[in-house]
Amino acid sequence: MILIYCPDLTPRKQYIFKHIFRRLMKAEYDITSELNVFVAHEGIKFSYGSKPLGEEMFIWSYGLLDEHGIDDHDIEVIQWDNLPAFFSAPERSDVPFDIFSAAFYLITRYEEYLPQVKDDYGRYSPYESTAFKNGFLKLPMIDLWVQKLSRQLHDDELSTLTRKQDINKLIAIEVATFSKYKKRGVVINASAFVRHIRKLQLDRAWSQLKTLFNVEDDPYDNSDLILSLFRNYRKTKNKLVKQKLDMLFFFHLGDYNDQNTGVTYKSKSYLEAIKHIADYVRIGLRFSANTSQKDVYKEEKRFDELLKRPLQYTMAAHSKIAMPGHYKLLVDTKTMEDYSMGYVNEPGMRASTCFPFYFYDLDYEVQTPLLIHPYAIHYNSISLNMLNGQQQVLHEIMENVRSVGGNFVAQYYYEHFDRDIKSHALGVLESIIHE
Repeated sequence: MILIYCPDLTPRKQYIFKHIFRRLMKAEYDITSELNVFVAHEGIKFSYGSKPLGEEMFIWSYGLLDEHGIDDHDIEVIQWDNLPAFFSAPERSDVPFDIFSAAFYLITRYEEYLPQVKDDYGRYSPYESTAFKNGFLKLPMIDLWVQKLSRQLHDDELSTLTRKQDINKLIAIEVATFSKYKKRGVVINASAFVRHIRKLQLDRAWSQLKTLFNVEDDPYDNSDLILSLFRNYRKTKNKLVKQKLDMLFFFHLGDYNDQNTGVTYKSKSYLEAIKHIADYVRIGLRFSANTSQKDVYKEEKRFDELLKRPLQYTMAAHSKIAMPGHYKLLVDTKTMEDYSMGYVNEPGMRASTCFPFYFYDLDYEVQTPLLIHPYAIHYNSISLNMLNGQQQVLHEIMENVRSVGGNFVAQYYYEHFDRDIKSHALGVLESIIHE
């Protein structure tokens, strides 16, 4: 057991200690403020505070975990051997920075509570993040820190992070609309047809007409092909391969409006298609754009009633989760797991981890029961690259995840598989499955 001497235990310290030692290291630990208990402990131990007790292993505290609310902190990056780090410690510290404050800062998305520049969708920009500015966005930095700390504490004896090299893969697909032309309404189809003609995309205009007259399938009608790749892998995979592969579809069931123009939830064929997909993989709810508390409850209830199953998995439209707004909406619902934590337009790990974690509400200083599954890459962020470039980024991030035995979650928009466009989406999906 690891014993931590910590004179003042705050909710922030409880949260990050539990995440690091119990969830990541899979190690037993205890915290004490009693000096005699700490001295008498003969196992692994260290003190955490403003100054060491004596000659014990000591990790210096920057002080972030003793604060309440939000403050602007200067981030100056140093190197811990070959790993970037911040909140650097004075000379006497066995770890050269406050690893617990730095991990807390990243995993709670502390910087997203501060004034910020947003993108066109009103989302936090990846280019404003500490991880992007300092070149570690593609790294599961928290997990790498903890892996190194674990080795320093007990030489690989206890930690799952130091032993496990297999990864769990999940392909998550956000379905804003299930069809490109069919059941999309007259206005949407007329606008699309005029756009094709103006851009001299006559082949797409002709394809649209054939689709509407049921001569050929809708260009988005690719769910069975996607499922077949998943099912074939599950049937033929080598039993010696320990990695787990899963797939999760998030379907839109919101009201039709200017921002949500997909196939209506009232369509029987749409609901039948969802139920068909649910026979093979997990399904969840993709909330409407700019959803309110009322919309969250309404769409959650709609999922339960239409699909005859409780809602467990959710994601925000286009990963729009202005902190902490969207997650606060979910905390009071029955929703328990969310998959919106990532950047749509830049590959990498928004929370600097590839393991799930519980949402910590910095406004109320409390851990909530909402489990967040961060994604490592969104196909949209690499879709404009040549195939070799896409494969290179994919391989780099997957290897980074593999180095800590984490979860590799890849996000797609369903329209990425549109047959009308020249896309490598399906080929990259196969690479994810088989690499």
